[in-house]
Amino acid sequence: MKTLLLTIDAWRASHASFAPDAVGDHTPNLAALAEEGTVFSQAVSHGPATPYAFPSVFTSTLPLDYGGYEQLSDERTLVSEALQEAGWSAAGVHANPWLGEKYGYGRGYDIYRDVGEFGLPGLERGRQFLLDNFSLDSPVYRAAQSLYRTVQGPLRMLGGGDAAEIEVAREALEKSSDETFVWTHLLEPHAPYTPPKRHREAVGVPETDATPSQLVTRAQHSPEEFSEREREVIRGLYAASVRHADEKVGKLLDAVDDDTLVIVSADHGEALFEHGQVGHEPALYDELTHVPLLVRPPGGATTEQVETQVRHIDIAPTILDYADAERPDSYRGRSLRPAVEGEGIDEKTAISEVASSATEPGRLAPDELQVAVRTPERKLIHADGEVLAFDLKDDPEEREPITDPVGDDWDDLRAVLDDRLATIDIGESAGVDRDEEVQERLRNLGYID
Repeated sequence: MKTLLLTIDAWRASHASFAPDAVGDHTPNLAALAEEGTVFSQAVSHGPATPYAFPSVFTSTLPLDYGGYEQLSDERTLVSEALQEAGWSAAGVHANPWLGEKYGYGRGYDIYRDVGEFGLPGLERGRQFLLDNFSLDSPVYRAAQSLYRTVQGPLRMLGGGDAAEIEVAREALEKSSDETFVWTHLLEPHAPYTPPKRHREAVGVPETDATPSQLVTRAQHSPEEFSEREREVIRGLYAASVRHADEKVGKLLDAVDDDTLVIVSADHGEALFEHGQVGHEPALYDELTHVPLLVRPPGGATTEQVETQVRHIDIAPTILDYADAERPDSYRGRSLRPAVEGEGIDEKTAISEVASSATEPGRLAPDELQVAVRTPERKLIHADGEVLAFDLKDDPEEREPITDPVGDDWDDLRAVLDDRLATIDIGESAGVDRDEEVQERLRNLGYID
């Protein structure tokens, strides 16, 4: 048996065609895979952005365990390391600067490739000149930033980077023997939402004078200024980007045989004007933490859909269960295999957390701590010194916080929140160095200015 773990960046649960109440049919290739697998309609990410989410995906621990997420502690065991110990080989490929080997993510892999490394030194010198002479808020700098984003994409494609994640993963699947684990992470549909024209036309994105990159950059900084038509454009560009991701996924799935375990999820979701945001700055609302999750086991699944809440910390134990590999003692999650094979599983409360600011993403900041505890029916969010309560059945968009939630269910949820707050110990930021190339890639993705 081989195993493919496919993660898709910034993919909302609402934009998975196989999910209940999906917005449009934007993922036909994944919907076809779902016909052979199990869809978990209440899957939760433990963090609202890549650096906060992936520690849980790979190590079945919470983001702020073991010193936090700036760099993965050796006390955390990656699923790739557990598989390596069991005699498996592993290949990983991504293009996200948060997932570099320097942060600990490459452990346990025979092949670990970052296909997003692509420098444009000439343009970088020009950007530095603008920084030296204009402020970040200057119209001159903003215009140049949009131009940089516009030209960088085509140049990366000329360098072979656009579909490199898929090609590397395909080759790993096609040339490997059994007992091989392949993980690939797609950046689409992450901002700046620049899908090919064919996908924009398929979605019916209205034409505008501004480029997609220009619009998205402005939406990330000033979403409140957007007209309803401009919001429609942004939502359309995002949907078209999801279609682009699914198109790439289709090429990868062509290399997957019936005896391969396939698990597909998003690292986190994406805000599209909910709660005053476009993107995924630190917040713990469902548009950022409710994610798609699909498991296609060898030979197909017994269960088509599971409505019981599951979590990202359940992914690594599920992989190890199917691989018949030993589960590390540090793992917090449980295997989802029984649910896939038709057995019931217990509801588990999901914890999502982050302790970073929007201006310093990925850096630990104790004063910025946010913790959410969730069931499919209700949710508590601790942030800014207060606790917000939401009834997710009556208020799924989390617009009307309950000021005084009363009842045993709320008391139980509050106990989980209090227990988690009592166990979090946020130390000083490790200050992991980011070279200029990594910084520039984070700028292009809209994380920093």
